[in-house]
Amino acid sequence: MRTLEKAERELAAGNLWRAKEILQGTLPQAGYHVELFEMLGAVLLRMGDLPEAGKFLFLSGVRRPEYEQAVGTFLRKYGKTGPYDFYRLLPRGARLAALSEYPVEVAQELRRRGLPESLRDAGGRVLTQPETGGGVIAWGSCLILAAAIGALIILGIIKLKEIVPWLHRT
Repeated sequence: MRTLEKAERELAAGNLWRAKEILQGTLPQAGYHVELFEMLGAVLLRMGDLPEAGKFLFLSGVRRPEYEQAVGTFLRKYGKTGPYDFYRLLPRGARLAALSEYPVEVAQELRRRGLPESLRDAGGRVLTQPETGGGVIAWGSCLILAAAIGALIILGIIKLKEIVPWLHRT
């Protein structure tokens, strides 16, 4: 991948920010690219951004002692989110890959977090979080809000009749 070579040149010249820009600019079209994830994670690690570095190092599946703190920081920071919330943290290219395409360590961790084996439906669309009854709560909240607004309108009309004398004629 030519992008990795360009980023390597910038790293050699000490331009961490430029290397980061090059790598991040490639993410949208790269798909699930282990080497890209590892290099971006390593650059972010050198820049001191542990959670973000940990995300990409985690996705790379490469486990080195110098990566442990960053990966651990990422997993601790976002580990308490639900499986689909955790999944949405990943870059699009990683989300579009099938679980079987992930490195073994990454796929095992995602399974442990509750993600299903297949992350796509029969039509190939990426799965979203299943409905959990949130729709009922939303409708109930809307009905309560509508009732409160209606009550305020009625109270306003009553008060207006008290203030404006010509409204008393009926």
